[in-house]
Amino acid sequence: MKLRAIKGIILKDLKEIRREKMVLFWIFVFPLMWITLLGGIWGGESPPITVDVGVVYFNETTPFTAYDVVKIMENVTIEGVHIFNIRTYPSENSGVDALKHGKIDALIVFPKGFGANITRGLQAKVYVYFDKSDPQNYQIVSGAIKGFFSEFEKRMQEKSIEITFQYMERYMPKETSISIDEIKKHLLAMANPLVLEEREVKGETASAIQFYVTSFIGIQFLFATMISIGAGTLEEIEKGTLRRIAASPATAWDFLIGKMLSTFITIMVSIFVGITYAKLVFGETVFPSPLGWLIIFIAAVFSMSLGLAIAMGTRSIKATNAIVNLISMPLLFLAAIVIPESILPEWARPIANYFPLGRALKDLRLLELYHRPASEIMPDVLWLALGSFCMLVIAVLLYNWAVKRLK
Repeated sequence: MKLRAIKGIILKDLKEIRREKMVLFWIFVFPLMWITLLGGIWGGESPPITVDVGVVYFNETTPFTAYDVVKIMENVTIEGVHIFNIRTYPSENSGVDALKHGKIDALIVFPKGFGANITRGLQAKVYVYFDKSDPQNYQIVSGAIKGFFSEFEKRMQEKSIEITFQYMERYMPKETSISIDEIKKHLLAMANPLVLEEREVKGETASAIQFYVTSFIGIQFLFATMISIGAGTLEEIEKGTLRRIAASPATAWDFLIGKMLSTFITIMVSIFVGITYAKLVFGETVFPSPLGWLIIFIAAVFSMSLGLAIAMGTRSIKATNAIVNLISMPLLFLAAIVIPESILPEWARPIANYFPLGRALKDLRLLELYHRPASEIMPDVLWLALGSFCMLVIAVLLYNWAVKRLK
Protein backbone atom coordinates (compact mmCIF):
# COMPACT_ATOMS: atom_id res chain seq x y z
CA MET A 1 0.00 0.00 0.00
CA LYS A 2 1.49 3.32 -1.10
CA LEU A 3 0.21 6.39 0.76
CA ARG A 4 1.40 8.70 -2.01
CA ALA A 5 -0.69 6.82 -4.58
CA ILE A 6 -3.75 6.84 -2.30
CA LYS A 7 -3.36 10.57 -1.75
CA GLY A 8 -3.12 11.12 -5.51
CA ILE A 9 -6.33 9.18 -6.16
CA ILE A 10 -8.18 11.12 -3.44
CA LEU A 11 -7.05 14.48 -4.86
CA LYS A 12 -7.98 13.36 -8.38
CA ASP A 13 -11.49 12.42 -7.30
CA LEU A 14 -12.02 15.62 -5.35
CA LYS A 15 -10.92 17.73 -8.33
CA GLU A 16 -13.30 15.84 -10.62
CA ILE A 17 -16.24 16.73 -8.37
CA ARG A 18 -16.34 20.21 -9.88
CA ARG A 19 -17.26 18.70 -13.25
CA GLU A 20 -19.85 16.28 -11.88
CA LYS A 21 -23.16 18.13 -11.52
CA MET A 22 -24.92 15.22 -9.82
CA VAL A 23 -22.19 14.96 -7.19
CA LEU A 24 -22.45 18.69 -6.53
CA PHE A 25 -26.22 18.27 -6.17
CA TRP A 26 -25.81 15.57 -3.51
CA ILE A 27 -23.18 17.55 -1.61
CA PHE A 28 -24.72 21.02 -1.56
CA VAL A 29 -28.26 21.16 -3.01
CA PHE A 30 -29.78 18.02 -1.51
CA PRO A 31 -28.97 18.91 2.16
CA LEU A 32 -30.56 22.36 1.75
CA MET A 33 -33.58 20.99 -0.11
CA TRP A 34 -34.24 18.13 2.33
CA ILE A 35 -33.91 20.12 5.54
CA THR A 36 -35.84 23.11 4.16
CA LEU A 37 -38.71 20.94 2.93
CA LEU A 38 -39.07 18.68 5.97
CA GLY A 39 -38.16 21.39 8.45
CA GLY A 40 -40.64 23.80 6.92
CA ILE A 41 -43.45 21.25 7.08
CA TRP A 42 -42.79 19.63 10.46
CA GLY A 43 -40.22 21.82 12.16
CA GLY A 44 -42.53 24.39 13.75
CA GLU A 45 -45.00 23.90 16.56
CA SER A 46 -48.37 22.63 15.35
CA PRO A 47 -51.31 24.84 16.38
CA PRO A 48 -54.42 23.23 17.92
CA ILE A 49 -56.68 21.65 15.31
CA THR A 50 -60.09 23.05 14.40
CA VAL A 51 -62.90 20.61 13.58
CA ASP A 52 -65.79 21.63 11.30
CA VAL A 53 -68.89 20.20 12.98
CA GLY A 54 -72.44 20.28 11.66
CA VAL A 55 -75.30 20.19 14.19
CA VAL A 56 -78.99 19.46 13.91
CA TYR A 57 -81.25 20.20 16.88
CA PHE A 58 -84.83 21.13 17.72
CA ASN A 59 -86.05 24.16 19.64
CA GLU A 60 -87.34 23.28 23.09
CA THR A 61 -88.71 25.29 26.02
CA THR A 62 -86.99 23.27 28.75
CA PRO A 63 -84.42 24.92 31.06
CA PHE A 64 -81.56 23.10 29.33
CA THR A 65 -81.58 22.25 25.60
CA ALA A 66 -79.35 21.12 22.77
CA TYR A 67 -78.83 24.80 21.92
CA ASP A 68 -76.99 25.19 25.25
CA VAL A 69 -74.70 22.25 24.42
CA VAL A 70 -73.91 23.80 21.03
CA LYS A 71 -73.04 27.13 22.66
CA ILE A 72 -70.69 25.36 25.05
CA MET A 73 -68.97 23.63 22.10
CA GLU A 74 -68.54 26.95 20.32
CA ASN A 75 -66.68 28.36 23.33
CA VAL A 76 -64.22 25.48 23.77
CA THR A 77 -60.71 26.81 23.13
CA ILE A 78 -57.12 25.61 23.44
CA GLU A 79 -54.40 28.27 23.45
CA GLY A 80 -56.99 30.78 22.28
CA VAL A 81 -58.03 28.69 19.25
CA HIS A 82 -61.66 27.54 18.96
CA ILE A 83 -61.68 23.76 18.58
CA PHE A 84 -65.13 23.43 17.03
CA ASN A 85 -66.36 25.43 14.05
CA ILE A 86 -70.12 24.91 14.31
CA ARG A 87 -72.49 24.93 11.32
CA THR A 88 -76.23 24.47 11.87
CA TYR A 89 -78.33 22.45 9.42
CA PRO A 90 -82.14 22.36 9.22
CA SER A 91 -82.42 18.58 8.90
CA GLU A 92 -80.49 15.37 9.39
CA ASN A 93 -80.50 14.64 5.64
CA SER A 94 -78.97 18.02 4.73
CA GLY A 95 -76.27 17.55 7.37
CA VAL A 96 -75.39 14.04 6.14
CA ASP A 97 -75.22 15.35 2.57
CA ALA A 98 -72.77 18.07 3.69
CA LEU A 99 -70.64 15.43 5.43
CA LYS A 100 -70.57 13.25 2.31
CA HIS A 101 -69.35 16.18 0.21
CA GLY A 102 -66.57 17.10 2.66
CA LYS A 103 -68.09 20.38 3.81
CA ILE A 104 -67.90 19.30 7.47
CA ASP A 105 -65.81 16.77 9.40
CA ALA A 106 -68.66 15.35 11.49
CA LEU A 107 -72.39 15.75 12.08
CA ILE A 108 -74.02 15.80 15.53
CA VAL A 109 -77.78 15.21 15.70
CA PHE A 110 -79.70 16.01 18.89
CA PRO A 111 -83.07 14.21 18.52
CA LYS A 112 -86.42 15.56 19.73
CA GLY A 113 -86.81 15.40 23.49
CA PHE A 114 -83.08 15.76 24.19
CA GLY A 115 -83.58 18.80 26.42
CA ALA A 116 -86.63 17.30 28.18
CA ASN A 117 -84.75 14.10 29.04
CA ILE A 118 -81.71 16.00 30.32
CA THR A 119 -83.85 18.28 32.48
CA ARG A 120 -85.81 15.35 33.98
CA GLY A 121 -82.65 13.41 34.74
CA LEU A 122 -83.34 10.74 32.13
CA GLN A 123 -80.96 9.25 29.58
CA ALA A 124 -80.59 11.40 26.46
CA LYS A 125 -79.22 10.24 23.12
CA VAL A 126 -76.93 12.03 20.68
CA TYR A 127 -76.16 10.72 17.17
CA VAL A 128 -72.77 11.48 15.64
CA TYR A 129 -71.95 10.83 11.97
CA PHE A 130 -68.30 10.43 10.90
CA ASP A 131 -66.67 10.06 7.50
CA LYS A 132 -64.18 7.20 7.91
CA SER A 133 -62.74 7.36 4.38
CA ASP A 134 -59.64 9.06 5.81
CA PRO A 135 -58.62 7.00 8.88
CA GLN A 136 -56.16 9.58 10.21
CA ASN A 137 -58.66 12.45 9.97
CA TYR A 138 -61.32 10.22 11.53
CA GLN A 139 -59.12 9.57 14.56
CA ILE A 140 -58.50 13.29 15.04
CA VAL A 141 -62.15 14.32 14.60
CA SER A 142 -63.65 11.49 16.65
CA GLY A 143 -61.09 12.07 19.42
CA ALA A 144 -62.02 15.75 19.67
CA ILE A 145 -65.81 15.14 19.69
CA LYS A 146 -65.75 12.10 21.97
CA GLY A 147 -63.41 13.93 24.33
CA PHE A 148 -65.82 16.86 24.53
CA PHE A 149 -68.86 14.69 25.29
CA SER A 150 -66.90 12.61 27.80
CA GLU A 151 -66.00 15.75 29.74
CA PHE A 152 -69.52 17.16 29.29
CA GLU A 153 -71.06 13.96 30.66
CA LYS A 154 -68.74 14.10 33.66
CA ARG A 155 -69.85 17.65 34.44
CA MET A 156 -73.49 16.58 34.14
CA GLN A 157 -72.93 13.77 36.63
CA GLU A 158 -71.30 16.17 39.06
CA LYS A 159 -74.24 18.58 38.70
CA SER A 160 -76.76 15.78 39.22
CA ILE A 161 -75.00 14.60 42.36
CA GLU A 162 -74.87 18.17 43.65
CA ILE A 163 -78.66 18.46 43.26
CA THR A 164 -79.11 15.07 44.95
CA PHE A 165 -77.01 16.28 47.90
CA GLN A 166 -79.26 19.31 48.30
CA TYR A 167 -82.37 17.12 48.49
CA MET A 168 -80.66 14.73 50.92
CA GLU A 169 -79.66 17.52 53.27
CA ARG A 170 -83.19 18.95 53.16
CA TYR A 171 -85.30 15.82 53.59
CA MET A 172 -83.09 13.09 55.05
CA PRO A 173 -83.58 12.44 58.79
CA LYS A 174 -80.80 13.75 60.95
CA GLU A 175 -80.46 10.58 63.01
CA THR A 176 -79.47 7.71 60.71
CA SER A 177 -77.03 4.81 60.89
CA ILE A 178 -75.00 6.29 58.05
CA SER A 179 -73.98 9.89 57.69
CA ILE A 180 -74.73 12.11 54.71
CA ASP A 181 -70.98 12.55 54.11
CA GLU A 182 -70.55 8.79 53.73
CA ILE A 183 -73.47 8.65 51.29
CA LYS A 184 -71.90 11.50 49.32
CA LYS A 185 -68.66 9.55 49.03
CA HIS A 186 -70.51 6.48 47.70
CA LEU A 187 -72.48 8.54 45.17
CA LEU A 188 -69.32 10.25 43.96
CA ALA A 189 -67.64 6.86 43.57
CA MET A 190 -70.61 5.61 41.55
CA ALA A 191 -70.40 8.61 39.22
CA ASN A 192 -66.59 8.51 38.93
CA PRO A 193 -65.30 5.11 40.08
CA LEU A 194 -61.82 5.88 38.78
CA VAL A 195 -60.00 9.20 38.94
CA LEU A 196 -57.22 9.56 36.40
CA GLU A 197 -54.68 12.15 37.47
CA GLU A 198 -52.31 13.29 34.76
CA ARG A 199 -48.75 14.12 35.77
CA GLU A 200 -46.05 15.36 33.45
CA VAL A 201 -42.58 13.91 33.21
CA LYS A 202 -40.17 15.66 30.89
CA GLY A 203 -38.08 12.93 29.35
CA GLU A 204 -35.54 13.08 26.57
CA THR A 205 -37.30 14.24 23.42
CA ALA A 206 -36.13 15.20 19.97
CA SER A 207 -37.51 18.01 17.88
CA ALA A 208 -38.72 17.44 14.33
CA ILE A 209 -35.69 19.30 12.97
CA GLN A 210 -33.28 17.08 14.88
CA PHE A 211 -35.07 13.96 13.67
CA TYR A 212 -34.89 15.05 10.03
CA VAL A 213 -31.24 16.08 10.32
CA THR A 214 -30.48 12.49 11.35
CA SER A 215 -32.73 11.29 8.49
CA PHE A 216 -30.62 13.32 6.10
CA ILE A 217 -27.45 11.74 7.55
CA GLY A 218 -29.04 8.32 7.10
CA ILE A 219 -29.87 9.04 3.46
CA GLN A 220 -26.29 10.08 2.84
CA PHE A 221 -24.70 6.92 4.20
CA LEU A 222 -27.46 4.72 2.78
CA PHE A 223 -27.92 6.03 -0.73
CA ALA A 224 -25.27 8.57 -1.67
CA THR A 225 -22.24 6.52 -0.62
CA MET A 226 -23.59 3.36 -2.24
CA ILE A 227 -24.27 4.95 -5.60
CA SER A 228 -21.08 7.06 -5.56
CA ILE A 229 -18.64 4.22 -4.96
CA GLY A 230 -20.40 1.78 -7.29
CA ALA A 231 -20.95 4.02 -10.29
CA GLY A 232 -17.65 5.84 -9.70
CA THR A 233 -15.59 2.65 -9.81
CA LEU A 234 -17.31 1.46 -12.98
CA GLU A 235 -16.65 4.83 -14.63
CA GLU A 236 -12.97 4.45 -13.81
CA ILE A 237 -13.01 1.02 -15.45
CA GLU A 238 -14.73 2.42 -18.55
CA LYS A 239 -12.20 5.28 -18.76
CA GLY A 240 -9.32 2.81 -18.42
CA THR A 241 -8.00 4.40 -15.22
CA LEU A 242 -8.09 1.15 -13.28
CA ARG A 243 -6.30 -0.71 -16.07
CA ARG A 244 -3.48 1.87 -16.07
CA ILE A 245 -3.22 1.70 -12.28
CA ALA A 246 -3.02 -2.09 -12.43
CA ALA A 247 -0.01 -1.72 -14.76
CA SER A 248 1.68 0.93 -12.59
CA PRO A 249 3.59 0.65 -9.28
CA ALA A 250 0.38 1.74 -7.55
CA THR A 251 -1.71 -1.30 -6.74
CA ALA A 252 -5.42 -1.86 -7.24
CA TRP A 253 -5.65 -1.76 -3.47
CA ASP A 254 -4.32 1.79 -3.48
CA PHE A 255 -7.05 2.71 -5.93
CA LEU A 256 -9.77 1.04 -3.83
CA ILE A 257 -8.71 2.68 -0.57
CA GLY A 258 -8.34 6.09 -2.25
CA LYS A 259 -11.75 5.76 -3.91
CA MET A 260 -13.51 4.86 -0.66
CA LEU A 261 -11.78 7.64 1.27
CA SER A 262 -12.62 10.27 -1.36
CA THR A 263 -16.27 9.11 -1.31
CA PHE A 264 -16.38 9.34 2.47
CA ILE A 265 -14.83 12.83 2.43
CA THR A 266 -17.47 13.96 -0.08
CA ILE A 267 -20.29 12.62 2.09
CA MET A 268 -18.80 14.20 5.20
CA VAL A 269 -18.77 17.60 3.49
CA SER A 270 -22.43 17.12 2.58
CA ILE A 271 -23.32 16.16 6.15
CA PHE A 272 -21.55 19.25 7.51
CA VAL A 273 -23.47 21.42 5.03
CA GLY A 274 -26.78 19.96 6.22
CA ILE A 275 -25.92 20.24 9.91
CA THR A 276 -24.80 23.86 9.55
CA TYR A 277 -27.79 24.85 7.41
CA ALA A 278 -30.26 23.44 9.96
CA LYS A 279 -28.60 25.46 12.72
CA LEU A 280 -28.58 28.70 10.73
CA VAL A 281 -32.16 28.46 9.44
CA PHE A 282 -34.05 26.64 12.21
CA GLY A 283 -31.87 27.42 15.21
CA GLU A 284 -31.20 23.79 16.15
CA THR A 285 -29.33 20.85 14.75
CA VAL A 286 -27.52 17.64 15.67
CA PHE A 287 -23.74 17.59 15.82
CA PRO A 288 -22.58 14.01 16.46
CA SER A 289 -20.20 13.09 19.25
CA PRO A 290 -17.02 11.11 18.49
CA LEU A 291 -18.94 7.85 18.94
CA GLY A 292 -21.65 9.22 16.65
CA TRP A 293 -19.08 9.93 13.93
CA LEU A 294 -17.72 6.41 14.40
CA ILE A 295 -21.22 5.00 13.81
CA ILE A 296 -21.52 7.14 10.66
CA PHE A 297 -18.13 5.90 9.42
CA ILE A 298 -19.00 2.23 10.04
CA ALA A 299 -22.35 2.66 8.29
CA ALA A 300 -20.63 4.39 5.36
CA VAL A 301 -18.12 1.51 5.07
CA PHE A 302 -20.98 -1.00 4.94
CA SER A 303 -22.83 1.06 2.34
CA MET A 304 -19.74 1.62 0.20
CA SER A 305 -18.88 -2.07 0.38
CA LEU A 306 -22.41 -3.03 -0.65
CA GLY A 307 -22.33 -0.55 -3.52
CA LEU A 308 -18.93 -1.80 -4.67
CA ALA A 309 -20.08 -5.42 -4.48
CA ILE A 310 -23.14 -4.63 -6.60
CA ALA A 311 -21.03 -2.73 -9.15
CA MET A 312 -18.40 -5.46 -9.44
CA GLY A 313 -21.08 -8.12 -9.69
CA THR A 314 -23.05 -6.40 -12.45
CA ARG A 315 -20.18 -4.50 -14.14
CA SER A 316 -22.82 -2.15 -15.55
CA ILE A 317 -23.49 1.41 -14.44
CA LYS A 318 -27.17 1.21 -15.42
CA ALA A 319 -27.66 -2.11 -13.64
CA THR A 320 -25.81 -0.82 -10.57
CA ASN A 321 -27.95 2.32 -10.38
CA ALA A 322 -31.12 0.27 -10.81
CA ILE A 323 -30.20 -2.23 -8.06
CA VAL A 324 -29.04 0.51 -5.67
CA ASN A 325 -32.35 2.35 -6.19
CA LEU A 326 -34.25 -0.90 -5.74
CA ILE A 327 -32.52 -1.47 -2.40
CA SER A 328 -32.36 2.11 -1.14
CA MET A 329 -35.84 3.43 -1.87
CA PRO A 330 -37.78 0.86 0.21
CA LEU A 331 -35.16 1.07 2.97
CA LEU A 332 -35.73 4.83 3.33
CA PHE A 333 -39.05 3.85 4.91
CA LEU A 334 -38.62 0.26 6.11
CA ALA A 335 -35.35 1.01 7.91
CA ALA A 336 -37.03 3.98 9.72
CA ILE A 337 -34.76 6.52 8.05
CA VAL A 338 -37.40 9.06 7.00
CA ILE A 339 -40.26 7.97 9.29
CA PRO A 340 -40.20 7.02 12.99
CA GLU A 341 -39.94 3.34 13.84
CA SER A 342 -43.05 3.64 16.03
CA ILE A 343 -45.36 3.96 13.01
CA LEU A 344 -43.85 1.04 11.07
CA PRO A 345 -45.92 -2.17 10.84
CA GLU A 346 -44.73 -5.06 13.00
CA TRP A 347 -43.31 -7.00 10.05
CA ALA A 348 -41.06 -4.06 9.06
CA ARG A 349 -39.58 -3.30 12.49
CA PRO A 350 -36.95 -6.09 12.35
CA ILE A 351 -35.51 -4.32 9.27
CA ALA A 352 -35.01 -1.15 11.29
CA ASN A 353 -33.55 -3.11 14.19
CA TYR A 354 -31.31 -5.62 12.44
CA PHE A 355 -30.40 -4.36 8.97
CA PRO A 356 -26.98 -2.69 9.55
CA LEU A 357 -27.87 0.72 8.09
CA GLY A 358 -31.21 0.88 9.90
CA ARG A 359 -29.58 -0.22 13.16
CA ALA A 360 -26.78 2.30 12.73
CA LEU A 361 -29.22 5.20 12.36
CA LYS A 362 -31.28 3.97 15.31
CA ASP A 363 -28.16 3.86 17.50
CA LEU A 364 -27.11 7.30 16.25
CA ARG A 365 -30.50 8.68 17.31
CA LEU A 366 -30.41 6.91 20.68
CA LEU A 367 -26.98 8.39 21.30
CA GLU A 368 -27.43 11.94 19.97
CA LEU A 369 -31.17 12.64 20.35
CA TYR A 370 -32.06 10.65 23.47
CA HIS A 371 -28.64 10.78 25.13
CA ARG A 372 -28.33 7.10 25.91
CA PRO A 373 -24.99 6.19 27.51
CA ALA A 374 -22.18 5.02 25.25
CA SER A 375 -22.01 1.73 27.18
CA GLU A 376 -25.52 0.92 25.96
CA ILE A 377 -24.60 1.62 22.33
CA MET A 378 -21.16 -0.03 22.17
CA PRO A 379 -22.36 -3.67 21.79
CA ASP A 380 -24.33 -2.61 18.71
CA VAL A 381 -21.34 -0.69 17.38
CA LEU A 382 -19.19 -3.83 17.61
CA TRP A 383 -21.79 -5.87 15.72
CA LEU A 384 -22.10 -3.13 13.11
CA ALA A 385 -18.33 -3.09 12.69
CA LEU A 386 -18.33 -6.87 12.22
CA GLY A 387 -21.12 -6.65 9.64
CA SER A 388 -19.30 -3.89 7.77
CA PHE A 389 -16.09 -5.91 7.76
CA CYS A 390 -17.86 -8.96 6.33
CA MET A 391 -19.48 -6.82 3.64
CA LEU A 392 -16.09 -5.27 2.87
CA VAL A 393 -14.52 -8.74 2.46
CA ILE A 394 -17.23 -9.69 -0.05
CA ALA A 395 -16.71 -6.43 -1.94
CA VAL A 396 -12.93 -6.91 -2.02
CA LEU A 397 -13.25 -10.46 -3.38
CA LEU A 398 -15.52 -9.24 -6.18
CA TYR A 399 -13.23 -6.27 -6.78
CA ASN A 400 -10.15 -8.52 -7.12
CA TRP A 401 -12.08 -10.72 -9.52
CA ALA A 402 -12.95 -7.68 -11.65
CA VAL A 403 -9.37 -6.37 -11.59
CA LYS A 404 -7.95 -9.72 -12.71
CA ARG A 405 -10.29 -9.69 -15.69
CA LEU A 406 -8.80 -6.33 -16.72
CA LYS A 407 -5.29 -7.74 -17.02
